Amino acid sequence: MITSLLSNIRQWINTHRKRSACIFLVLVTAITTVSVFHSSKHILPIHLAQRPETVAGKLVTLRKLKEEFFIDYHNMFSQTVRRGLEYPDEITLDYTIRYLRYEMKREEKKEILQYCIFDNKDNKLIGALEIREKNELDPGQFGCWVNERYWGGGRFQEAVALISKTYFALTDAPSYCAHVRLWNKRSYAALKRFGFKDVGFYYENGTPTRYLLEYNRP
Repeated sequence: MITSLLSNIRQWINTHRKRSACIFLVLVTAITTVSVFHSSKHILPIHLAQRPETVAGKLVTLRKLKEEFFIDYHNMFSQTVRRGLEYPDEITLDYTIRYLRYEMKREEKKEILQYCIFDNKDNKLIGALEIREKNELDPGQFGCWVNERYWGGGRFQEAVALISKTYFALTDAPSYCAHVRLWNKRSYAALKRFGFKDVGFYYENGTPTRYLLEYNRP
């Protein structure tokens, strides 16, 4: 289609050469810009306006991040959890609040789909998870943590199932991916058990450092 259009433009220019040179340049620039913009789109953006405030399961409920959750988030974001996610061993409440406000801004820009995880039995915040839009600078899309006191019992598996169902309902994405450090065997096994498939390794300085996993739309 574009090739045919450019051919017609060139024919017209040969007839009106002096008057049309600038018009041709403008049109070609516009066509090129549209083509590049279209090809850079991997998937449709998340439609956050349609996203439910809560997503309830049998064991856990996902709730949209709010400022009223900040302190509980910080208290559950334990040293064990932070080590698994490669965060500093010690962080302040101020650090956590600034990080969460940054995450909320990313959510407003439709860059992530994010929820806090609440245990249905005691109604406490026990973790959080998110799916980020594809980004060549940060190719891993999935992130999740659950406080170690709530490991086991199926909470993690159900939380991933709930956000996956929500994500696929809000986008046309055929899949989303996760990166897991090679030493993080627990997270790797949990994602494999959920249904993620191995698709290779992520390399840093020529050395494989992370498993590449993908979960496909059911």
